[in-house]
Amino acid sequence: MNQGIIAAVLSILFYLTSLLSGGQGQAIQPAGQPIAQQSYTVLGQMGTITADRITIRNSPSADGKPLGTLTRNTAITILDQSDSWYKIRPRLGAEGWVPDYSVDVQDVQRDKSAYELLGFYPGGEQAYESLLENGARLTGIAPLGWQLGSYGQLTVTADFNPEETGRSLYFAGNQKMDTFAHISVDSNPSPLLSDAHMQAESIRQIQAAVREWGLKGVLIDIAYIPGEEQTGLYSFLNRLKTELEQEELKTILALPWSENIDYAMAAKSGQFIMLQGKGLHQAGPLASVTEVKAMLEEVTSLVPAEKVILAVAAGGVDWSRAGVPSLLSHREVLELAAREGASVKWDTGSKTPYFKYSAGREVWFENRYSIKYKFDLAREFGLGGLALKDLGQEDPEIWTRL
Repeated sequence: MNQGIIAAVLSILFYLTSLLSGGQGQAIQPAGQPIAQQSYTVLGQMGTITADRITIRNSPSADGKPLGTLTRNTAITILDQSDSWYKIRPRLGAEGWVPDYSVDVQDVQRDKSAYELLGFYPGGEQAYESLLENGARLTGIAPLGWQLGSYGQLTVTADFNPEETGRSLYFAGNQKMDTFAHISVDSNPSPLLSDAHMQAESIRQIQAAVREWGLKGVLIDIAYIPGEEQTGLYSFLNRLKTELEQEELKTILALPWSENIDYAMAAKSGQFIMLQGKGLHQAGPLASVTEVKAMLEEVTSLVPAEKVILAVAAGGVDWSRAGVPSLLSHREVLELAAREGASVKWDTGSKTPYFKYSAGREVWFENRYSIKYKFDLAREFGLGGLALKDLGQEDPEIWTRL
C-alpha cells in the first residue's frame, strides 16, 4: 500500500493492529479533523444494563436530552465511549449515551463451529447499519477495496475509504470475527504468472497489507473466467496460500461458475473456494435455484463440500432494454416498484421475484423467500458456509432465516 494511504490511516492503524492482537492503547485523532466517533476501541463490544433503570441521553452528559429508559439485564451493543459514558444500541429502543457504571461489558463468545457465514463489506451507512445489527451472526467480513494488477501490483480502488475500512475492522475485532482483505483480480494477470520475481514481490505486498490492517487472511476474487492460464494462476495462489499459512492466515478463493474452470485444482489454492454464479451477462434471475443446484452438484463431485462456500447476491439488478445492468439494494428495489406502480411477480422456475416497468425494463432481485432456497441448498449439500454480497443491500428479514 502506498505512503499516501498509510498516512491517511495512521490514526486508525495505531490501535487497529494492537486491538486485533489483544493490545491496548489510546486512539489518536488528527488535529483539526473532528470526527463523530470518539473511540473505536469499544465499537462492537457487547454488554448488559446493570442498573434497575437508567436514562439514555442524546449526548455524553447528565444534561443530555433524555431519549428513553432501559432496565436491568437489557442487552446492548457499545458503539462509542466519551470519558465515563458509553454510546449504546439496544435491540429495541433509542440509541444514545449512558454512564459506563451502568453497563457490564461482556466478553464475546464465538461458536467454534467450522461453518462460515461471511459478509462482503462495501462500506457506506447501509453496510455499517447491517454490520451493527447482524454482526453477531457473522463469522467474518471481507472489506472491499483492493485490486491485483496484471503485474502483481496491489492497489486500492478509487472509492476505497480508509476510515470506513478501519471502522468495520474495529467492530469485527471486538466481535472476534475473521477479517479478510477482498482482493479483486479483474483480468488474466499473464505478466505476473510468467515471472517468479514478480510473484514474490506481489506476495510481499499482500502480506504487508494484511499485517498493516491486522487481518486474518485474504479473499482472492477471480472476477473473470480463467482459461489456459489456470495452471499458472493456481500455482501462484497456492504459493500465496503457503506463505500466509506460515503466519496462520487464511486464504479463500472466489470463482465464477463455468464448465471451463478446474475447481479441483483451484481448491488446492485456499482453505475454501467460494462459488459466485455466472455473473451479470443477460437479463433474468441473479441465481436460478436450478442453476445453483447444478453448479453445486458438479463442484462438490470434485471438491469436498466442506471446502465450498456459496456466495449469494443481496440486492437486485435493474436491466435496461439495451442489456445494461444497474445494481440496486433491496430497499431501492421496493422503492422503485412502488414509484413505478409495478406489480412484483414470482418466477416459479428460478424461485426469484421480479417486476417489469417502463417499456421493457425489468428488475430481478433477492428477498427473504428466494434466499431461503439458496440457504436450503447449502444445508442439503453440506457446504462449508455461505457468503452474503453485499452487506446493507439485503432484505433485513433474511437474518431471521439464518
